Amino acid sequence: MENTRDDFSAKTKELLANRVGMKCSNPGCRKLTCCANTNPDKVTNIGVAAHICAAAKGGPRYDASMTPEERKSPENGIWLCQSCSKLIDTDTSRYPKELLQNWKQLAEQTAILEVETASPAQSFEQDKDLIKFYVQCFDRPAFQDDIYQEGRMEDFDKAIEDTLIALNTGVLRTRDGSIIKQADGKSSVQNQLWREKLSTIADLLTAIRRRLKVAKEEHTYSTYGRGEDVAYCFNDRELGEWFNATREEILKILSSICKETGLRELYFQRRRYRW
Repeated sequence: MENTRDDFSAKTKELLANRVGMKCSNPGCRKLTCCANTNPDKVTNIGVAAHICAAAKGGPRYDASMTPEERKSPENGIWLCQSCSKLIDTDTSRYPKELLQNWKQLAEQTAILEVETASPAQSFEQDKDLIKFYVQCFDRPAFQDDIYQEGRMEDFDKAIEDTLIALNTGVLRTRDGSIIKQADGKSSVQNQLWREKLSTIADLLTAIRRRLKVAKEEHTYSTYGRGEDVAYCFNDRELGEWFNATREEILKILSSICKETGLRELYFQRRRYRW
């Protein structure tokens, strides 16, 4: 009996499977379709090179305007697991040609991203190196001294600003603006939880700068002494403690990330000022 089906060649089936990393193209499935078999000479393959438009008249989504070559070309194929292959053929109204083409395009783009993205082990080490850099950015008097021991509020504000810039851009500067080290900003951290914690830290740093600006405009603090012996007295004692407590909270969050990465937790002892 003559075969009237325009079936895919073995080469086309292999091509369709490899272009999506051997995973089902259904974005709601993405199941890996190939694995080892107990027979060392075989593999278990539950993938199917399905036709987007049917290989024969009367099949799902059959398009009479297509030539036999078009029906059996890679452009008319989509790699699916066996379950999803049966699924798309049971309800052609729900799974039209245009939807399957979108699935295919998305699956191929996803496969490219998976190849380009670093492995989990590589991502962890890269994140760990970035966390080490951020820890160095916070190892400065602005996060160690009691707010009442700050020499100049302008220097304190600049230190907070430089730390914020380092966190956001990966650029660490000296007081005169010289770049002493450069990495990547927090947006490059792959671990979502750590990235969220770093964003919280950035928000707290911004809040410190904004509150300090308001305190200066409202003359909330006064200076005593000269030179290196200058001290600051906040008329609002609770405000002074807020600056101290907020910086401590920042270090606690950063320390929690260090613990999760296996790095040494932070211990910046605050040198308290006593009146």
